[in-house]
Amino acid sequence: MNIFRKKIDILYFSKILEKEDAKKMIKKIPYSFPNYFKSIPKNMFNPVLKKFNPTSFTIKSCPGFINLYKRSLLVTSPYDIYLTFDENKILSQQAAQINLQQHFPGNVANVHENEQLLSYVTNTEYKFIIKISLPFYIDSNVSLLMSPSSYHFNNFEVLSGIINPKYKKDINFFVPIKKNQNEFFLKKGQPLFLFTPLCENKIKLNFKKLPESKMLPNLTFSTLKQNILKNLT
Repeated sequence: MNIFRKKIDILYFSKILEKEDAKKMIKKIPYSFPNYFKSIPKNMFNPVLKKFNPTSFTIKSCPGFINLYKRSLLVTSPYDIYLTFDENKILSQQAAQINLQQHFPGNVANVHENEQLLSYVTNTEYKFIIKISLPFYIDSNVSLLMSPSSYHFNNFEVLSGIINPKYKKDINFFVPIKKNQNEFFLKKGQPLFLFTPLCENKIKLNFKKLPESKMLPNLTFSTLKQNILKNLT
């Protein structure tokens, strides 16, 4: 009998990634923790007494922080990505030495038209939002919360969302670009965002090559009906 009632399959593009590359891209605890975490002591240091205070604790004793990374998968950049912008569009883009047109029709990054969202936002700090596609699908029987990995203190933002188990398309994420920003550079292995399963079950994580037959186009303009959650709880 399978003791895992919930599972997440990472279906990676084998023309771009090897299995080991996919495993390095998706990190579980303790590898999902920020690098600085291991250098933090359990107790706070008192510079006056020059000793650790046994009654004052650091973030290593914060259950909210620990539970977040214990329950989540950290998605990192599978390769170097470099984009340049003007005020209206992406000028150039490069993802390592990958032939973007061959593997990502429409490129690895695209501008999310302002009429879809940003035109209605009162914050005028941003000129547009970009959508970056990643070389894997997720086949999961549990909903996943996509959220920024805030404790990595990245110099960019990732917009949050929830992925329904019925969602069987390639994974992408959205980054707002500021008006004075002319480039965007991600290094291989850089933390991007968290996937947090919305359940209390133990999760089994698998890595598989993506069968080409799975790469199906959408037959309608909108996929809202098939991918939206039915219940609030």
